[in-house]
Amino acid sequence: MGKKVPIKKPTSDQRNVKTPKETSSTPPQDGTNKPRNLLITDATKPFILTFAGRFNIHHSLTVHQTPAEETWPGGALWDLGLLLSHVLVALSNGGTAQVHSNKTCVLPVRCSSLDLHPETILELGCGVGLTGLAAAVAFRSSLTLLTDLDVVVEQVTQPNVTMNSKPGSGGDKRFRNVQTGKIAALPLCWGNTTDEEAVRNMLIEHGHKIASSKKRSNKSEQVRLRPGMPDLIIIGDVAYQHKPGAPSHFDALLSTVLAFTDQETWVVFGTRIRMPASPKRSIRSFKE
Repeated sequence: MGKKVPIKKPTSDQRNVKTPKETSSTPPQDGTNKPRNLLITDATKPFILTFAGRFNIHHSLTVHQTPAEETWPGGALWDLGLLLSHVLVALSNGGTAQVHSNKTCVLPVRCSSLDLHPETILELGCGVGLTGLAAAVAFRSSLTLLTDLDVVVEQVTQPNVTMNSKPGSGGDKRFRNVQTGKIAALPLCWGNTTDEEAVRNMLIEHGHKIASSKKRSNKSEQVRLRPGMPDLIIIGDVAYQHKPGAPSHFDALLSTVLAFTDQETWVVFGTRIRMPASPKRSIRSFKE
């Protein structure tokens, strides 16, 4: 990352942004689930993200949220999902990005420029799907798979994918959403071999199509298949369930990550420190 850029302080009348009297740990007064975030504190309203991508083409994405207990916490947009969206947009745009959310500039991003041009993207624990959608549009990837538990995918992720997959479907009509690749939402419970197989089959099928297309366009080009392996895996804020002494879900997560990685796979992992055990355990597992 480059030098830190001050975050513009939001005003109390901006949607999805808390007033100064609220805190990230404020309990709900009406029994409605509320995300304990610093930037996004209302899960009942849609969230709009706009940004300038490659060739200075402006894009707009809108994701709907829900505080319903059945899909909680996957039905809400969490701060890490928004921040990872900023980072991925910056990586796709030469290391810098000016990203706006709900007509408010949240965080201008500067990060190290990486040679990252993923044809295929897999997001684990995608929730509302904003991060994966932003990556799909920013990188113009040919296949993006957004995965979560089946109830979250059915009630939250899939409707957001359907709404944002159409050109010009973002909430801000001044911008367009240019996406030539395929975006799909499907269930994937970590460690579930049946779910993993379904995802792997989609990646394998797509890989064969890409290889066939490249062979037709340039017969002298060498095409090396990586069956079932995405170019980029996104994992954002999945450490919230772990408590000291409680059964950990990191082993299942790590098992799924390893099932979809090889030496050429990039893994972007972000977490918020809520409990000391959470980030330490997850980071140690990835290092091992």
